[in-house]
Order: sequence, then C-alpha cells, then structure tokens
Amino acid sequence: MADPVETEYGISAAELLEAVSHRFRAKVALEGVVAEVQAHRKILAAYGAGLVDHFEVHDQDGYADFTLHLKGRAEPIRVECKNVRDSDEAYRDAGKIVAYKCETQKTRASKGDPLSRYYSPSQFEILAVCLGKKTRQWSQFMFVEVGHLSRHSTHSEKLAVMQRVPLPGSSNLAPWFDDLGKLLKEMSRRPA
Repeated sequence: MADPVETEYGISAAELLEAVSHRFRAKVALEGVVAEVQAHRKILAAYGAGLVDHFEVHDQDGYADFTLHLKGRAEPIRVECKNVRDSDEAYRDAGKIVAYKCETQKTRASKGDPLSRYYSPSQFEILAVCLGKKTRQWSQFMFVEVGHLSRHSTHSEKLAVMQRVPLPGSSNLAPWFDDLGKLLKEMSRRPA
C-alpha cells in the first residue's frame, strides 16, 4: 500500500528523499522538521515522566512550536525549536570551537513591520536547540529559558539574531540544560 505522500505527489519515498538530498532549501526545511520531531520525542518523555500534564503541537505562524502545561503551574510554557547553524559556523577562540551558533529570527518579516522578523522574549519561554547539524546526533538538544538569551543590539525589546549555545559535555552548561526534564523541574519550582 502506498504512503499518502507518495500517492499525493506521484513519486516514491525513495525518489522524494533523493530529491531532497540534492536541494539545499528542501534539506534545510527537512532538518527543521527533524528537529521538531526530535523535540516532540523529548516532550513525550517529559510527559511520560509525569513532568508535563498535557501539551499541544503547533504548526502555525505566530505560535511557538509547542505549548506545555505543567502540573501545579497556571501559565503554560511555550517552546520554540531551532537548529544550530551549519557545520562551518561556530564561535571560536584561537581557531578552536568554543560554542555553537543558533539563529533566532524568523525566515521573513510580516508586511509593514520589518522588526517582526525578530523574536520578542514574550513569544516563548524555552528555546530548544537541536545539535544534529554539528554532532550528527539529531536527538541531542540544549534547552534554555528565554530570559537568558542575548538581546538585539539596537532593538532591546527583541532577541539577538545569533545566540551562543554551549558545547555538549562542557563543564558548565548554565544557564543551558542538556535535559528538558531537568529544566522543567527547575521551572516548576518557581511561580509562573
């Protein structure tokens, strides 16, 4: 039985994957989807551990990718999912990679508002950064509360375009977490 996507487009899954592998923009879009699926798995694990009461997945402009509802917390926690930048981009010191880069701006601005391309810290509470482009382990993430992200240099009400993401296994990840559950436990201890 053919997959619905194969039926809709009249090509096989193998042909589709082959085409994606040779098209930069399609591959970037696919990597975004992979990161969101992997983040969804992290959320399901937190749900299974009893840290999340329920959650929603969003695929709509203007919404964070996920909304989490924690037990005992009135306000939901919105999670925005991003990938680290390509393998050649990173923060370096004397040529050595000391941190990864994550771009925190939208693909395009809305008509009439050039600043809408930049995220406001009020649009989500957690940034989930997939490290797959660097580590080739697409299930590896770093998580941080939005209040710890850098602000834009000329528009302080917006987030900076590039954020510094610590390397996995660093001796001090703070304020970042390599485990969503640990961050959610920390957040659930504080009033919303």
